[in-house]
Amino acid sequence: MIHSTPRVFLFRLFLAAVFLSAVPLAATDTPDVPGTSAPLDLSLYTSFNVYDSRSEPAELWHRLGLTALYETTPFRLSMDISVLNDDRYVGGEDGNMRGYRFDMREGTVEVGNGVVRLRGGREQQRDEFESPYTLFFNSFENAFSPVILELSYEGDFFFYRSRWMELTRNSSEFRRRRPVYDSGDAETSQELYPWEDVAEQDGEDGDTTNGIVGYVVEPFERGGNYTVYGIKPGDWRIGFQESVIYINQSFHPEYFLSPLPPYFTQLFIDSRNAPWRQRDDENLHMGIFAEYTQPDWAAYGQFLMGDINLGFLAPNPEDWQQPQKWAWSFGGWLDTDIGRFGAYHAGATRYLFQATTTSANTSQTVDIFSTQRYEYTYWPAVEFRPSQPIEQRRAIDYRENYIGYKYGENNLALMLTWEHEHEGWDVDAMLEGVVSGSKSPSNPWHGYRLHPGRRGNSNAPHFIHLLNESPLEWTLRLASSITRQIGPWELTGSLMTGYVWNELELRYPDNTPNASAEPRIWMPGSVSRPLFQLSLGGRYSYSWRP
Repeated sequence: MIHSTPRVFLFRLFLAAVFLSAVPLAATDTPDVPGTSAPLDLSLYTSFNVYDSRSEPAELWHRLGLTALYETTPFRLSMDISVLNDDRYVGGEDGNMRGYRFDMREGTVEVGNGVVRLRGGREQQRDEFESPYTLFFNSFENAFSPVILELSYEGDFFFYRSRWMELTRNSSEFRRRRPVYDSGDAETSQELYPWEDVAEQDGEDGDTTNGIVGYVVEPFERGGNYTVYGIKPGDWRIGFQESVIYINQSFHPEYFLSPLPPYFTQLFIDSRNAPWRQRDDENLHMGIFAEYTQPDWAAYGQFLMGDINLGFLAPNPEDWQQPQKWAWSFGGWLDTDIGRFGAYHAGATRYLFQATTTSANTSQTVDIFSTQRYEYTYWPAVEFRPSQPIEQRRAIDYRENYIGYKYGENNLALMLTWEHEHEGWDVDAMLEGVVSGSKSPSNPWHGYRLHPGRRGNSNAPHFIHLLNESPLEWTLRLASSITRQIGPWELTGSLMTGYVWNELELRYPDNTPNASAEPRIWMPGSVSRPLFQLSLGGRYSYSWRP
């Protein structure tokens, strides 16, 4: 393995910048003739950041990165790689990195003719339209970039997209218990599955339950698929969206290859008393969006729901149905002589993206609390290093972990924006208010064994659970950025100030006798504090045509 220190890495990037800056800038238009050579667009960027938030352990940190783009009609290659020293994670070869770690934001290859495309690699996910509050995919700028494979079609009237996402594969952090069944010969069972690898037995003295003699621990596999079907009548863009999370495998070929809606696929492969039935359940969300665009204004609306049920159409106070799991987002922008103004709103009910099945055994440990770890997140947890004592675990910023809406469940958000361009200066500003309650995608029903209806609290007649607790977290943010373009240079500065009241914190549920055996929950706490973020950066871009 080649060892490289940050100084060597920085020096190499500096030499690359000096060399390539001597190359004349070339046209960046993509050739229309397949196979025609195109320029290689490169950018070297850096930023110095001051953060005072729960998501950044380091108050002062630095990032240095390089992007590359090569695009022709049948082929596109894109890369974005950087090093940073924010102390959030420990990178590989940490002894040689001097506190820096690598961050791979993007690395994809795409082939196609402009109408049908196949793209694969590591990429930050984005929804079907631009908004700070998209629901199926996280709009947070630091959301995780998973490995994906996407097949898409974009015609004049119809569009279709099927995307596979790798969530956890061969994980050393997240594991599961797989039952070991008695083969009828105890010696054979012990030979195939040595007892030192058995995590737990059902019963005492080797008693079995349903033929299970123990469990082996192995990496927990998870994957996901996203499908959208849409039409473009006139100035409208309308689509139906579905996403599914499955467990015990990182790739499910049928969900990716079949154009049949995932909802019906899920029902088919879970057919009872059928030879093709699969052992695992899936977590599915579906929704719709509509976008209307004009030259000087645009508007959109989006709706998402999970655990589909129609009980709200005929509410019954005695019904034990599950709560409704809904999210919504709408907004738009308007161009004026003094800039573009935007207004956006979103909200989500409690329990929206969580796993749903709890374990009946209250003695089980935190990493196996839910028997169906299909929460709509990149990692099936709210913290990592689960095998370590609580003081050594690190929280996962939920804004990075949710695949969908960045604020997750149980919140309302409102944002006003303004942006303007004038003589090489780009200026924008944002005012946002968010109110949040408890959320935990990894703790089904937030410490209870059953959903609220089964506990005799159906919240009739609407079965909606939203901010029905006290206290709540209230957050107010004001942010602005300014960018100046000078030839191939782009200089940027951004500032965010604000205040958070009763800031969310990870806590064990207080409503069960064995709370410490469960995943912790993000709950409004007692700490209120100011927020502050400052970033100063620059980018040098150049195009190179040999």
